[in-house]
Amino acid sequence: MGSRYTVRLHRGASDFLSATGGWLLEREAENNIVLSVAQLLTSADHPFREPLYLASIAERDELVGCAVAAPPDGIELTELPGGVAAELVSSVAKLRRDLPWVGGVRRAALEFAHAWVRAVGGKWQLRHEWMEFRLDHVVAPRPAPGRLRLAEIADWPVLRSWAPGYAADTHSPVDVAGFLERRLRRRELHVWDHGGLRSFVTMSGNTPNGVQISSVYTPREYRGHGYASNVVAAASRGALRSGASFCVLFADPEPAQPARIYRSLGFRPIRDHVVIVFSR
Repeated sequence: MGSRYTVRLHRGASDFLSATGGWLLEREAENNIVLSVAQLLTSADHPFREPLYLASIAERDELVGCAVAAPPDGIELTELPGGVAAELVSSVAKLRRDLPWVGGVRRAALEFAHAWVRAVGGKWQLRHEWMEFRLDHVVAPRPAPGRLRLAEIADWPVLRSWAPGYAADTHSPVDVAGFLERRLRRRELHVWDHGGLRSFVTMSGNTPNGVQISSVYTPREYRGHGYASNVVAAASRGALRSGASFCVLFADPEPAQPARIYRSLGFRPIRDHVVIVFSR
C-alpha cells in the first residue's frame, strides 16, 4: 500500500515559501527555525551552500509539515504526524549522506534518527535537549550597571576572543566566530557595556512577526552581576518596541539556571526541541 503522504521537494527558498509560508505562519513561533532559515536563503548574505533540501509534506493536498536542510547545517523539521519523518530519509539521503544532525521536536527527530541509521548506517546520539521559550511582554530584571548598545567593529577583537568560551559552554555545532562575525556585519549583535564589554546577545532567525534571541553569553569572570538578564531584557524590549510581536529563544529546560532567568523575564516554554547528531 502506498503512503498517504506526499513529499514535495522545492526548487528554491522562494518556491518553498510560496507553497508553505502561510502554513508556517499559523504557528510562527513554533516554526521559527524552518521559517527563518528559508527566509535567510532568499537573501544574498547567508552561510549556506548547495545542495539545499526544502520539502513540504501533504496529506490529501493538505500541508502537514516541512523540512529544511541547508549545508553545512543538518536538517530541521517542523512538527510532523507520526510516520512522516521516516519517509523523508530516502530523499534526504540522495542529497546529503553526510547529514550531520537532525533537529526538531523529540518524537519527530527520534523517528528520523532511527530511520536514518537503518537506511544509511552509523550511529546517532542525542546532543542537545532544549526548550523553546516565547516572550510577549518583558518583566524587568533587577537593574545591572551599564547599558545595551549595538556592537561595533572596534569590539570585534574582544568578541572573537570570547568565541571559544561560548562554544565550549554551549557545545555549539557551528563556527561561533563566523556566526558572531555575520551577526556583527548584519547589525544583529548587541553588547552590555559597563566600562567595557561584559555580555553579548544576538538577534537572528527573525520571522515576519518574531525575533529570535539566538545567543547569549557572559564570560565567567563577569557572571553574577545581572549582565545576562539585563542584556536579554533590553534586547527583547527593543525588538518589541521596533515592531516585533514576540521573541523566542532556545535553552536548556528547567531546572537549568538560564531557563529560570528567562522565565523571570517573561519567557514561557512552548515546545521541546532536540538535536541528534550522526556519526559513521
